[in-house]
Amino acid sequence: MEPLVRLRGEVTPLPPGAGVPAGRPLSSAIRSLYVLGLLSLISLISYYDRFVVAILAQNIKRDLHLTDSQLGLLTGLGFAVIYSGLAIPIARFSDRGRRVGVLAASLTLWSAMTALCGLAPNFLGLLLARMGVGVGEAGANPTTHALVAEYFSPRWRAMALSIIVVMGGVGFMAANAAGGWLADHYSWRMAFLVGAAPGPFLALLLLLTVREPVRPPEPKTAADNALGPAIRALMSRRALLLTCLGAGVCSMASAAVSSWAPAFLMREHNLTAGGVGVSYGAVMGVSTIFGLILGGWLGDTLPRRDGRWALWLPALAFGLTLPLTAAFLFATDFKTAVALAAPMTVVGMLGNCPLYALVQTLSGSRLRATGAALYLLAVNLLGTGLGPTLAGWLSDGLHSLRWALALVALAYPLGAVLLASGASAIAEDSLAADR
Repeated sequence: MEPLVRLRGEVTPLPPGAGVPAGRPLSSAIRSLYVLGLLSLISLISYYDRFVVAILAQNIKRDLHLTDSQLGLLTGLGFAVIYSGLAIPIARFSDRGRRVGVLAASLTLWSAMTALCGLAPNFLGLLLARMGVGVGEAGANPTTHALVAEYFSPRWRAMALSIIVVMGGVGFMAANAAGGWLADHYSWRMAFLVGAAPGPFLALLLLLTVREPVRPPEPKTAADNALGPAIRALMSRRALLLTCLGAGVCSMASAAVSSWAPAFLMREHNLTAGGVGVSYGAVMGVSTIFGLILGGWLGDTLPRRDGRWALWLPALAFGLTLPLTAAFLFATDFKTAVALAAPMTVVGMLGNCPLYALVQTLSGSRLRATGAALYLLAVNLLGTGLGPTLAGWLSDGLHSLRWALALVALAYPLGAVLLASGASAIAEDSLAADR
């Protein structure tokens, strides 16, 4: 029987095999869960390799004699400019039926570059290696999100994506706890080398066991397949445009705090990387996982009542994160700061999975990876790129990392307003994506 889609009350047949993994029916729960499990492991490695530099920053600064501006470049723009600039063309290439191969190649590349981070002799070598990690990871999240969207219906998409991001949270927790322990007992270089090891094996497993999903028929004209028309089509959807801008602005604050928090806690409370990494990493990891799961559930539940909740929920969550961040930054002792990090993280994570799922809905089947890449372009260029770098510059100028982070955190309410203003266009833009 042909798969069906419901649009404006009418049931319309989809192209044979559309959105179904080659040789497998869509109802194959075992196959879908296997793919989700493998992609989750890849997400864990991705987040470890991307974020381990934060817990190592103070050790790297001491060993290589760096300034906060240089550290901000390593954790921010040095990674994000390359990552963001390449994400869209790689995603467009991936959307043409090469998602599995692109993800496997990306994983292999960023793992190799992570190993080179551990072997870097100086700041320039480390910066170039971090840029290489950005090249590899540029093909990771958009392609992963697109594959999940092909294996799971919109009803369960936010929850499936939340599992992917939850495993990213586990990777973040491992980056802090294991990375800090390795830095204390061996060296910061060993923390990079350990993170690089699993990547090639997972890439091979992906290639051997996951088939490329069957795509809908190709457009009739070459122009329809080109990058420019695809970007124009996506950015013409007001809800998607404001989702990208709002999430990007909010990410300036969240990325700055997450990148600098370990170094901030070490300086303010005279602790080592291991001392901060174990307790702070555990609290952050558990809080991140809980926030993502709760956000995924809310992202599947609330929009069924009113589709505008897909943006109202993230806007509300990010708006509430500002006072919680201020409380964390101005806590007078380490235990209080770590305790406050829990609600700050839970609330800050609530909007992530609903936004990922909404981007997939607003992009449509043919442009899934491209839409995710545009979203991540804004989030990573403004967030991962500008946020930590701006905080580093402000820290050098103000001679206070606390006040630097507090100023950057003011981006939260501005981004929340942008997100909320796109809610009224969700229904119309969803229909445009279906067409």
